[in-house]
Amino acid sequence: MRALLVTVGLLTLVIPAPALADLRSACVSPVAFTAPAPAAGWRRTSTRLLTVTQGPPVHRGQDVITRAGAPQVLIGKFAYGPADKDLQGEDVEVFVQRHGPCGPWESLGIAVTSRDGEHGDRFDVPDDGGRVYFVVPPDRALPVGHYPIRMLVRGDLSYAALTLTVVAPGTAAIVADIDGTLTTRDAELFEQLWAELRAGRHVPAMWPGAPEVLWAWARKGHQVVYLTGRPDLLRPLTLEWLARKGFPPGAVITTDRNRDVLPTSAGVVSFKRARLDRLREAGLDIRAAYGNATTDIQAYAAAGLDKAITFIVGEHAGREGTVAVSSYAAHLPKVHAAPKARVVAPIRAGW
Repeated sequence: MRALLVTVGLLTLVIPAPALADLRSACVSPVAFTAPAPAAGWRRTSTRLLTVTQGPPVHRGQDVITRAGAPQVLIGKFAYGPADKDLQGEDVEVFVQRHGPCGPWESLGIAVTSRDGEHGDRFDVPDDGGRVYFVVPPDRALPVGHYPIRMLVRGDLSYAALTLTVVAPGTAAIVADIDGTLTTRDAELFEQLWAELRAGRHVPAMWPGAPEVLWAWARKGHQVVYLTGRPDLLRPLTLEWLARKGFPPGAVITTDRNRDVLPTSAGVVSFKRARLDRLREAGLDIRAAYGNATTDIQAYAAAGLDKAITFIVGEHAGREGTVAVSSYAAHLPKVHAAPKARVVAPIRAGW
């Protein structure tokens, strides 16, 4: 079978012949999402008077990983201002770039933002208002691959950005916490938030060599998943930091509820265990998990991950039978020695 070697960043992938036609037709320059004009205006007077007057949009979504053939559920949260005022009863149009990063953007349909509790606790994400739970119509479902998604508020053309990754069963993956694991301290996050509140700037310090370790896994065909106890409001800051520091692009999963942030068994441990369970149900074969806190150790163990693939940095390194990472530079040869993925992750061109 004919094949093509494609290099994306530091990742070299083998593309089989069936995919060559798409690559030949790809454009030279990426096609950024552009909201179709004009804005449709608001369905509800209260939106115009009480909601969008609260401040700028703070919309967000969660990156989704699902197995081929399963329902493809896209979840967004739409709100305005520092008080996170929910946008309720308004139209949101969902777009996908089916042939990214150079293809056109395609509309998948329109949903309406929810009122508090309207949809109950769907897909493990409680409906606290301002939510969209959009199920891709079966006749428009995406095959194995990676897809940028934009959820556009028709009223003012603001939007939430997220990604959908459809994987084959057994796709290799690695999971990494962020605070204290990729950053040098958990406190770096709070210093960054304090600086933002004071209109300043603080870039969290990074453990030396951390990007190289994650890239080594990516080069072997593994899906990279950043699983963090950060609240979803911090998604933009998180994406910016990961890209700035040169980490490989991957799915970023943050918390949906305030209680999930708490460093307790009922808080972040339960949140991470549930998300890990969902990732494995989606077909991922998790080959390594990185963390720094006792809550990471507990969550990985609760999800059934072997201690031999649980890598812990910092003061708890090696605790409870986990593998101690004294430094990422010292750990890198272990990653280089690991086998390549048998089922590789879909191609992703960048953040």
